[in-house]
Amino acid sequence: MITIAITMLTSCDQEAWDRQDARTLDGTWTGYIDVYYADRWGWTGDSYRTTFRFVQENAYGGWGEEADYNLTYGDTFYSEFMWEVVNSTIRITYPSRSGLAPILIYKYRLYDDFFEGYIDDGTNKDIRFQLYYDGNYNWGRWSNPYYASRRGASTANEINEMGGERGTNFYATGRFADRLNSLNAETATE
Repeated sequence: MITIAITMLTSCDQEAWDRQDARTLDGTWTGYIDVYYADRWGWTGDSYRTTFRFVQENAYGGWGEEADYNLTYGDTFYSEFMWEVVNSTIRITYPSRSGLAPILIYKYRLYDDFFEGYIDDGTNKDIRFQLYYDGNYNWGRWSNPYYASRRGASTANEINEMGGERGTNFYATGRFADRLNSLNAETATE
């Protein structure tokens, strides 16, 4: 009987922590990720400026947006996503047609203005990140319906899947688009 009570108490405590983390995540976070090994994009030694926007819709998660900039090549990636906090792990799921595997954020420290931890992007490599709360990021480039509808994939290394339901849109240029195209080709042949 005592074991059951301790287990239930621990489970309730974990759920409270997950709810608190979801509340704290709600907002925009910007920082840099340096990669010194092959990541999900198939590159080594690149630096990224990344911005995540988490919008909480329930006690444990919601939807969000991600904008990545490859500082070496100037390529861009934007995607909406769905997210949830479960057992102190943040799971981010991308639109299925993007070909991207979900990412897991774990062993993180989250404060009102600072967020750091590790990302598992499905490549069996851990990526360390540091982000800062950013209340001034302008999402207009990505979320303005007029601008998004005017943008079209004009080259082979550009993908534009904008204009769908929330949580399903993504856009990529350059090497980001090349990698997404190769992921989708691999999926199509399986």
